[in-house]
Amino acid sequence: MDLDIQPVRSGLADYQEIKQLYMRAFPAYEREKWAWLIFKSHFKHADFEAFYDQGQFVGFAYVIHVKGLHYVLYLAVNDRLRSQGYGSRILTTLKQHYHGVPLALDVEAPDPKAANNHQRLRRLAFYRKNGFRPTSRKMKDPEVTYQVLTTTNHFNGQKVDHVFDWFEWPFGWLAK
Repeated sequence: MDLDIQPVRSGLADYQEIKQLYMRAFPAYEREKWAWLIFKSHFKHADFEAFYDQGQFVGFAYVIHVKGLHYVLYLAVNDRLRSQGYGSRILTTLKQHYHGVPLALDVEAPDPKAANNHQRLRRLAFYRKNGFRPTSRKMKDPEVTYQVLTTTNHFNGQKVDHVFDWFEWPFGWLAK
């Protein structure tokens, strides 16, 4: 059964639960300010979507669009429902929702020296199982290096730059 999608807006019944999940699911160095996410999601280049299974909140995704690519900036599954297939169902729903246009996302690159390398490898395996392929594109932050994955064989790294250029413009420095 398909998941239902609702835009994340302040009037959504699960708004506070979604915000709290966002805070728990991502370390502080990976999180953008909540108000910035909401603000940017009011433009046509971003979707902040909550997913429901028969009325139950199961997770959310934040997707940024550039021509020919949908970049999944954030994806989280409700803590109480993890390991029940909802992450895969959300990705399947996104693929259907965006009509075959490639999806891309990033994960922490595997690193045998990292304390959470086992988690990184599991996350990479999860996305591979769901049709994502590693690309040669890596992005380095002071805290971690990210590997970009995509659902296409023909990946254009410049589109990723356009995603982040759009997300930070204008006044992206306010979100830091």
